[in-house]
Amino acid sequence: MNKVKLGAGVPPMALPICLLGSLVDGKPTFCPIAWSTIIDDEPPMIGLVTAKKRYTKDGIVQTGTFSVNIPNTKMAEETDYCGIVSGYDADKSKVFETFSGETEAPMILDCPITAECKLERIIDFEGTDLIVGKIVNVYADDEILDQGKADALKMDPLMYFTNGSIYYSLGENIGKAFKIGKEFSQHE
Repeated sequence: MNKVKLGAGVPPMALPICLLGSLVDGKPTFCPIAWSTIIDDEPPMIGLVTAKKRYTKDGIVQTGTFSVNIPNTKMAEETDYCGIVSGYDADKSKVFETFSGETEAPMILDCPITAECKLERIIDFEGTDLIVGKIVNVYADDEILDQGKADALKMDPLMYFTNGSIYYSLGENIGKAFKIGKEFSQHE
């Protein structure tokens, strides 16, 4: 197998999409984000990378709260629409039915997993900002739970492939993390 040098840039990656939500002047708005990560688990913290100018980010700064909503593959059109149309130009408050939790953050009822967050800080980078939030609560649809835990295949998360900007669905279960490697070490 030969390696081909691709140069400096974002490597081809499959990433789960989330819909970042906030209130702007009392109205819900959402934008899709592929660049997100868990930063810590105690306390639970999440980070999301956005462009410098985002209407949804304006709402996060206004209220100090936001939501992270994980859409399923059936929500691809609405999710993509929220990325094509700017909240500066269009009212996205009617795209999704929302609900509230302990904060002002609007959460999407149809998303199988939602999290409400409080803004901790925004870290300024040259071309982007990293929004860091403390997760206040996580909500899950009961039909995706298996013995109280979310099942990835039942969630059916919308995935984004960076090479070509294509949406995909999640593939098959390959094995249990932190377990299948033990089987490898037994073969040495």
